[in-house]
Amino acid sequence: MSRKTWLPSLLLILSLALAACGAPTPAPSPTAAPPAQPSPTSAPSSSPTPTPAHVEVLRLPGGGYWGHPSPFGFNRGPGYMRASLLFDTLAWRDASGQTIPWLATDWTVSDDGKTWTFNLREGVRWQDGQPLTADDVVFTFEYGKTHAAATWFMVQLGEVEAVEKVNDRQVAIRLKRPFAPFLQTVAEALFIIPKHIWEKVEDPKAYVEPDAFIGTGAYRLVQFSKEEGTYLFEANPDFFLGEPYVRRLEFVPISDEPMALMNGDIAAFDKFGGVNEEMLAPFRKAPFQIKQAPGEWGMFLYFNLEKDTPLKDVRVRRAIAHAIDRQALLDRVLLGFGDRGHPGFLPPANPWHNPNVPDYPYDLEKAKALLAEAGYDGRPIQLAYSPDWIMASPRVVEILKTGFDAIGLKVELVTMDQATIDAAATEGNYEMLITGFGGLGGDPDQLRRMFASFSKMKGFSRARGYQNPEFDQLADAQVTMVDPAKRREAINRTQAILAEDLPVIPLYYTARVVVYNADIFDNWYYTPGGFGGGVPMPYNKHQFIVGLPEGLEIRR
Repeated sequence: MSRKTWLPSLLLILSLALAACGAPTPAPSPTAAPPAQPSPTSAPSSSPTPTPAHVEVLRLPGGGYWGHPSPFGFNRGPGYMRASLLFDTLAWRDASGQTIPWLATDWTVSDDGKTWTFNLREGVRWQDGQPLTADDVVFTFEYGKTHAAATWFMVQLGEVEAVEKVNDRQVAIRLKRPFAPFLQTVAEALFIIPKHIWEKVEDPKAYVEPDAFIGTGAYRLVQFSKEEGTYLFEANPDFFLGEPYVRRLEFVPISDEPMALMNGDIAAFDKFGGVNEEMLAPFRKAPFQIKQAPGEWGMFLYFNLEKDTPLKDVRVRRAIAHAIDRQALLDRVLLGFGDRGHPGFLPPANPWHNPNVPDYPYDLEKAKALLAEAGYDGRPIQLAYSPDWIMASPRVVEILKTGFDAIGLKVELVTMDQATIDAAATEGNYEMLITGFGGLGGDPDQLRRMFASFSKMKGFSRARGYQNPEFDQLADAQVTMVDPAKRREAINRTQAILAEDLPVIPLYYTARVVVYNADIFDNWYYTPGGFGGGVPMPYNKHQFIVGLPEGLEIRR
C-alpha cells in the first residue's frame, strides 16, 4: 500500500480547541477526510444542463508529484498552483491579465517609484482562526530574504530594501530603486505566511507539520500522496471573498486523459505539445469545449560556459545552432502544435518578443565550417537529458544527435530523471543539458535574472558562466525605465545579444490547449502573462473561486 500524507490527528485536537473558543476550524482531520479515491465526476450528458449554483466536485488529472503544498515545499509551476489554493498574495491576476486586488484592497506608489504602500483587506483570517495583520506581511518579506534559497524563484525580493508596518492594516514596501516588474514578480507572486507559525521554523523546505499548510486561502488541504501524485482540497467557507464556487478540487493520477474525460472520470485535461486533431476531434461537440493559447512553455538546450569545453567558443555554439533542425522538432515532437525556438529566447507569445534577431537556419555545411574555424578537435561533449521528461526528450535527442553526427560533433549522452535534471541545472553539474519550463510570457525582466552575470537567481533556468558587459548594462537599466518605448528598445537589444552569443538555444515553444466538459465547469481560461509571476497553466485559482473570468464577485 502506498504511503499517503494525511493531516494528522493534531488538527482534530486543534479544531476542537478552536471551536470551543468560537474560532474557525482548520483543515479537516483524517477522521473526517474522504477516501483517497473519491467517486467519479458525473458523466457528460448529450444536452446542456442548467447552470448550477456552485460546483460540488471538480476532478482533474494530477500529473505527478509536485512537492508538498506549503509556501516553500512545492516544485515548479504545478506545485506553485497547488500551494496557491492554500496561500494568498497581496495582489493576483484574472483572465484580463491585469493585476487585481487580493489580500490588499488597493495600493499606491511614491513619485520616485521606490515605495509601494498596500492597504490590507479587513477581516481576513488564517485557517487556524488568527487574524492576518501587517506584522505577517512584514515578517513574510524578512523571512523570505533570510531563506532566499527556499523562496519561489519568480519572486524578486532582492529588489526590496525594507518593509515597514504603517498600521495594522497598512504596509510600506521600500525598493532599492524603481522596479518596473514589481507587481508581477513580487506582489502577485510572494505567498504571505503567518508569523505565529513560521517564526519558529528554521528549515522551511523540510517543514511538513500540519500547520505548514495553514494559509488564508480559499481551500484547505485534505490529503496529498507523494507516491500517487494525488492532492485533495476542500473549500474554506470562511474565505474572505466568500465560499468558493468550486467546493472541492481533486487532482488524481490518470493514465489516459482524453479517455478519462470522455468517460466522465475527470472534468478537463490540458496539454502543451503532443496534440493533434485526431486527439481533439471527439471533443469538438457538446458538452465539450476546447480553448487554445500560444506557447509560454519551452524546451531549451543549455550550455554550461563555466566548464572547460569547446562550448566556450561561440563559433561552436553557433555551429550547434545550425545543426539543429528546429522544423523537424516542431513537426515530429510537437506535431505542428507550437512554434520553433527563437534565438532571442522570448517566444512569439510574449508581448516583448523581438522577431528581428540573428537566426540560425538548418545548414550542416555552415555548421561544419564554423566547427573547423573554431578548431574543434573532436573532444566529446556531454549532453544530459531525461528519458522520462514530459515533453518527449528522447525524440528531441534523436533529432539533435542526427545533426551533431552529421557535422562531426561528438556527444556523450547522459540520462537522468526529471528531478535530477532540475538539480543538475540548478547546481551547474552538466556540460550541455536539455530542460524545459514555462513562465515565458511574463515580464521580460526574466532575461536579466537568467542571463546577467551579476544575477543572484538560483534555479534550473539560470544560465551558467555567461558574461557580456553590454547585456549586463542593458538588463540592469531596463528595470528602472518608466518609459515603455525606451524599455522596449533595451529589451529588444538584450534579445539580439542573446541571439548572437547563444548561451542557450531555444528548441521549441509548445502551444497550449485545455479540453473540458462545460456541463461540469465552464470557466476555463489561460491567464495572459501567467499567474504567480508567470505560471502558464489553465488552473488559475481565481477561476475556481469566483467561477467567472474577471472580477471578485463569486458566481451564484
